[in-house]
Amino acid sequence: MFAPVRDDPDAGRVRRITFVPFLEDGQCALIGGAAGPALPTGEVQVGEDYRFDTVLRVPLETAGFRYQRFRSFGLDGDHLYAWIEGAQYRGHRPHVSAELMTCSAEDAAAALDAAGETVSAAAVLAAAESYRSLPDEVFYSDNVLRLETSYLRADTAQGGSGFGGSAQDWRDGRLHITDGISRNGSFLDVGCANGLLMESVATWCAQRGLRIEPYGVDLSTGLVELARRRLPQWAERIWVGNAIDWLPPAGLRFDYVHLLLDCVPRPRRAELIRHHLERTCRPGTGRLLISQYGSLPAAGGTAAAIVRSLGFACAGESRGSGRPGYVRDHTAWVDAPPAS
Repeated sequence: MFAPVRDDPDAGRVRRITFVPFLEDGQCALIGGAAGPALPTGEVQVGEDYRFDTVLRVPLETAGFRYQRFRSFGLDGDHLYAWIEGAQYRGHRPHVSAELMTCSAEDAAAALDAAGETVSAAAVLAAAESYRSLPDEVFYSDNVLRLETSYLRADTAQGGSGFGGSAQDWRDGRLHITDGISRNGSFLDVGCANGLLMESVATWCAQRGLRIEPYGVDLSTGLVELARRRLPQWAERIWVGNAIDWLPPAGLRFDYVHLLLDCVPRPRRAELIRHHLERTCRPGTGRLLISQYGSLPAAGGTAAAIVRSLGFACAGESRGSGRPGYVRDHTAWVDAPPAS
């Protein structure tokens, strides 16, 4: 059996990882079919950083599962146990086409126990407890560690903004965000990473005859520093801040504000939207552009469906053209209310 851990062990200590996958709706995913039920597991290869390399490779190779969030919760000698949140992979990285069984964590543990996989059953229950009780501050610190390390290692501008395709793929996947922009104005990217979306939106709108002044904010100091180096002409308008409560300096408001729903824990999505409608969008004329990247219907459907489920009225929505085999990204927009 494994001992609970609160933080990731030293990289040299971990030789094997077993993963408990969760979908974005909280369901647990097991490898099914003739080989199942089972959890994805594999060795850490020489030269890998398990937090960024093994966590990507092993779930793809064993379960066809692509992670977005990762957290370790148990350790047995050099064998680490961790949960991941993500979705079945539809892209072109090497991966298996596995049959996945999805159910509650409790049902997954029961299925594993019935198959004689008692350690895996215990791992699922421990993972569920960790996954469901993750404090907000740990959610944010994990995001900074994962995104900053991954993005700063990238060798392309789009990679430094969390996108794995080519420059053309980036345009195909993100151009739709500008469908909600209909006039000249300012644009704030919340979670701007290396600033590529800021830069791209200004360029793409200029091609339509619109003049957009871009701004950015990100939780990661390292990514903000990178964005400022990439875009020195806009360095003074790129800030460090948390999407959930950041306030623009000097009372600034923006005509267009773009954000991602996964900037915050799921229970705080409505609070995130409300905060930016009331505190960063220009009252009465501003527009909040809300994106969801790569989600499947099981995770709540399109950005518009999620936004409506949270009690907000959508003024419009759009989807990226995307790459063949990939889940398309989607954006909804909500118009800011007048000043109260």
